[in-house]
Amino acid sequence: MISFTKINDDNILTAAEYFKYKISRTSDYTIGAMYMWREFYDSSFAIYDDMILYRVKFLNRTSFTFPVGSGSLEKAMDVLKEYCQINNLPLWFCTVPEEYVPTLVDRFQGTIPAAPSRDWADYLYLAEDLASMAGRRYSGQRNHINKFKKLYPDYRYQRITPDNKHRIVDFLIDYEKYHSKDASLAREELKRSLELMPYLERFNLPGGFIEVDGVIVAITIGEIVNDTLYCHIEKAIRDYQGAYQMIVKEFASDMTTQYGIKYINREEDVGDEGLRTSKLSYHPIKLLDKYCVLLP
Repeated sequence: MISFTKINDDNILTAAEYFKYKISRTSDYTIGAMYMWREFYDSSFAIYDDMILYRVKFLNRTSFTFPVGSGSLEKAMDVLKEYCQINNLPLWFCTVPEEYVPTLVDRFQGTIPAAPSRDWADYLYLAEDLASMAGRRYSGQRNHINKFKKLYPDYRYQRITPDNKHRIVDFLIDYEKYHSKDASLAREELKRSLELMPYLERFNLPGGFIEVDGVIVAITIGEIVNDTLYCHIEKAIRDYQGAYQMIVKEFASDMTTQYGIKYINREEDVGDEGLRTSKLSYHPIKLLDKYCVLLP
């Protein structure tokens, strides 16, 4: 029987070797997301026949993510069925990308996919759209950006480096004290963001920040897998009007120029109405649905 190991900073890079096999652009198979939320979802993994299998606690039940890798999907499914039978568990899969649902339904008779939750859908954008924000549909975003430039003409955008990373840590600590939301999930995110900071170079996570008169007013940290940039962390001080729009545009432009990315995934809104309004205002090309699927 397979044995699952808790995700930690020593083994997550081994797990990340399998991310290149994913065909979806959802954010769940990324180092940043896996590491940040490993405790929240009680995440662990096993490698079997060149496939990676994740076990998590999702919606208060033990669930698994869709196996990815170069091995046999049938063998991976068989070993998961055996694991669930021995442990008296239903075989639930969570956050299954839309692309994988037909595979489960076609190959495993009696498979039941549940309707996707809107709260967990990822927002996918064309990278060039966010880098340029051209056209009438982005006029509102450009108004905020132009306001920021007018108020703070000497602002600077910089990449996060080992030499300035301590300033980002200080920003997040102050943000937690003075600017964070009261929602428990938002506070959890800030806590996990600080946990991620020591590993930016090790996990190869690019980031950027904007400062005004020597004060950091916005930061962002992402991750590139294949042709897609995933934005794991994005914070700005709202007192600086347009700071959020500026960091979105500057980071998208920087990453598009440097790495030639085609898409940007700005992840879920988890049902937060403010986040939903904001993410929709940047005009995603698609909402990436994720499914919970029960195998008989």
